[in-house]
Amino acid sequence: MDCVFVLLYGNEWEDTAILLTEEDAINQSKIHPNARVEIFSKNNIGYTPTYNYYKNGELIFKDVEDK
Repeated sequence: MDCVFVLLYGNEWEDTAILLTEEDAINQSKIHPNARVEIFSKNNIGYTPTYNYYKNGELIFKDVEDK
């Protein structure tokens, strides 16, 4: 699955970073343990959220039905 990873860190949109590799996503989530690195999967028209993310180097699975 093709994915991009979005580091959500800080209070300003300028603090958001798009990461292109899973390795970078994991490393950045370790560097910024209070941040989340959201995972977006590629589809025909762009990217959609998977509702899964990395936090402190660990992959957190979100049950979509919990929304």
